[in-house]
Amino acid sequence: MKKYVLLMLFATILLLAACSKGERDEVQGYSSVIGHGAAMGYQYIVVKEQDTFSWDISYKGNTLLIEENEDNVKNLENFMFSVNESELELGTLIISFSYFVLVVITALILYKKKSVLLKGSGTLVIILAGALGLYFSLVTAVDLSSLLHEILLYDTGHLN
Repeated sequence: MKKYVLLMLFATILLLAACSKGERDEVQGYSSVIGHGAAMGYQYIVVKEQDTFSWDISYKGNTLLIEENEDNVKNLENFMFSVNESELELGTLIISFSYFVLVVITALILYKKKSVLLKGSGTLVIILAGALGLYFSLVTAVDLSSLLHEILLYDTGHLN
């Protein structure tokens, strides 16, 4: 029973330490990185310096430093969204294509061994699984392509 009390006390102390307000939070006007992301050669870093936001945008070594203002805030936010979504879509594409390849390899192994699983409904299951993997791969590839075109639209025309 003492172990549980000590464990609860330790967890409470950790929770209070994580929720406490540090000195850095009280200091006004500090500079820090508040956001960053990278995908397919595009990268952005958002830095807050007192009351202004600076965006360091780069593509394959070409770097551009942009101060955020009323005119470009929507383009910069859309650029950030497109880069972040591209990163997720790339991961989804890798997973779905790996699934498709795994189904094809499994089907080839079963075919080579003249397995009983390929007779009857087993063939239908393998074809459906392969079609599903191929479908998700193609849809994700199209989504990734459209996101990359959006990045080109929102990169303010200076990086390419």
